[in-house]
Amino acid sequence: MLNTNVETPDDLITIALQAEREAIRRYSQLAAAMKAGNNNSAAALFERMVSEEKEHEHLLIKWMKHEGLQENPEIAPVKWRDPQVSTIYDEEARDPDYSTPYKALAFAVHNEEISFRFYTQVAADSENETVRKYAEILAREELGHAALLRAERRRAYHEERETDSVETRLDPRAVRKESDLLTAAIHIDRRLANTMTSLAGDSPEIKQLVRKTQEEIDSYEGHLDKTGSANADLVKNLEQVDAYIAKMEKLSSNSDEKLNQLYACSDRSFSFYDEIVSTTTDEKVMLTAQKLASSALDRIAALKEMPTDVFMSDKTSKTEPE
Repeated sequence: MLNTNVETPDDLITIALQAEREAIRRYSQLAAAMKAGNNNSAAALFERMVSEEKEHEHLLIKWMKHEGLQENPEIAPVKWRDPQVSTIYDEEARDPDYSTPYKALAFAVHNEEISFRFYTQVAADSENETVRKYAEILAREELGHAALLRAERRRAYHEERETDSVETRLDPRAVRKESDLLTAAIHIDRRLANTMTSLAGDSPEIKQLVRKTQEEIDSYEGHLDKTGSANADLVKNLEQVDAYIAKMEKLSSNSDEKLNQLYACSDRSFSFYDEIVSTTTDEKVMLTAQKLASSALDRIAALKEMPTDVFMSDKTSKTEPE
């Protein structure tokens, strides 16, 4: 799909713009196909994705002008399809008779993750310091988009199955001051650390991530001592989330399901902090939420980059700590 032979910042921004334009083109085609097939729910979702990709393109052009970058006309247009990446959702997502919002969102997540891997590879391989810096920024943007799309995908999954296990989520509106946010962050990270510990086995990579998470918890607790306690609404919301997670854990019979929960919880934490950044009127809360969102993205990136064999197999799995 994408050529990682990126020599200049102009090359990188050109590829980034072309990737957005290809997404706009393909999602527009899919929206039209869904409409023609009278699949209105999938059509509406693909139309929304077109609008979001157009906004991404607009922001890239604005950034390009600010940085004095220009498109390189010698770079060929980007075309979707990476044969090295599983396309399990592609065919069903494109078929009007079978596509659903869940499958369409899975398709979108798949393509955001391809872009994330591309920018990560460029950042790792480039000898140009500016290219590396820009690639790292773009990788984080794609990772954030994918995290938000995965959250939407989970909601669509539950809605399509009309299940009683509708996901109970932390409500950003319950965060009114910094102590509320820190209390939620400690709660989230303890849960993540416990899940990672249950999957770690002898993996030094996971154990290192657990240690880093615990260091962050210690830092939050130290700061919380100076800010006071959380409000009652947030405490109640945390209890509701705990009850939901406990219910789901009883259904997790193997390490693969626990690993999916780990990814889901990491995505939820990013979405929670990101929404607070977008909605709060308290500058101190916004700045803290920005740091927490950045930390959540770092954790998601670390998990995505780990080979699956670093996680414990079912044969050696342990009981998850309380």
